[in-house]
Amino acid sequence: MFTLFAISRKSLTPLPEQTLSAPAKVCEYHTPPQDVHYGDNTSVFGRILNGELPASTFAESDDLFAFEDAHPRAPLHALIISKRFIGSVFDLELSDLNLVRSMRDMAYELIRERYPEALSKKDYILCFHIPPFNSVDHIHLHVLAPASRMQMLFRFVKYNVRTRWCTDVDTVIRRLEQGEAAVPYRNPRSSTKST
Repeated sequence: MFTLFAISRKSLTPLPEQTLSAPAKVCEYHTPPQDVHYGDNTSVFGRILNGELPASTFAESDDLFAFEDAHPRAPLHALIISKRFIGSVFDLELSDLNLVRSMRDMAYELIRERYPEALSKKDYILCFHIPPFNSVDHIHLHVLAPASRMQMLFRFVKYNVRTRWCTDVDTVIRRLEQGEAAVPYRNPRSSTKST
């Protein structure tokens, strides 16, 4: 267990009602399957997949890898990435629909395992940042729970799915199911408009 502290000019004062459970995390290097190299992906996530950088792993499947965010903004802050390189939500196509659904399913399982009450109360955020507001050019789903225990800046600004810079996973799935682009914005790196 660790405790959050309020910083004042005089001292550090513990905030007992906001005591958080530290996740059982071990930072380790990922071992890619034999004869698999994610060489075309030079992002930090590609380096994690290649075993060049360590990560605190939560879950792994044939297509997905989930690990703790380097700067957690909630008691549970996982990133779920595709092992196949996909740059961002702008690069998602109808053929990626099952992959995105699998990302959502893995997110639900992570929340169910660690914060089941947050899952039952829908006290979580599952979101993608939209370029140019993403930090890594490799698609990643943020899994944040319980959202009610996040600082307001992160809950209502950085990870707010009702903004131009962030969208929730269910909206992406619905748009792909309807044959639309994953987000209704123009990709700042291309001359074509998303619809």
